[in-house]
Formats: sequence, C-alpha cells, structure tokens
Amino acid sequence: MDRIKFVALGGAALALPACMSVGGPGVSTYYECDRGTRLKVDFMGDRALVSVNGGRAETMRSTPAASGAIYENRAGWRLHTKGDEAMWNTALRSSPETCRQVVVPR
Repeated sequence: MDRIKFVALGGAALALPACMSVGGPGVSTYYECDRGTRLKVDFMGDRALVSVNGGRAETMRSTPAASGAIYENRAGWRLHTKGDEAMWNTALRSSPETCRQVVVPR
C-alpha cells in the first residue's frame, strides 16, 4: 500500500511542473487571439503586465468582475480572463477579440 502511495505522489509531482508552465503567479501566460494578436501576460497580485505582439509590457490593474478576472489601464486596454480563455480589447477597437491560452507561444 505504501508503494502505491509513493507512485501516486511521484506521478503528481511530475505533472505539477507541466501545469505550472501555462501560467500563474510569477509565470508568463500566453494567449493567441482570433484576429492574430498574441499576448504575453504576467500576473502579479492585483496587476498584470501585458505585452502585445512582442511589444513593451504595459501594467494593467485588476477591476471588479462578476466572473473571471478583469484588468484595465488608462490607455483603454482591457483583458477579461476566465479559465483558459480571455477577451482582449483596446480603445482603438470597436469589438473585443476572443483569445485562448496556449502552453508554448508560436
């Protein structure tokens, strides 16, 4: 019985790094959006650093959300994340893009 527990725990420990690679505190999260936009997001407490298409990262602050998490900044950027999906919009667009989290940026 002890051997079964050890094997199960060992398998869980091996799976943990794979889960951590898709994002979370201190780890970059990548999204690909339906209009070709690529986002790199670093979540840090109530803030997110967002880089669009490899550009300079901009700081966004958390705002209240009914579900998921919403980040906005004064430039009109808005990121709404929920699970492995996100909605991305800027003040220059009339409608948001739908984005999906990816493990490795392409």
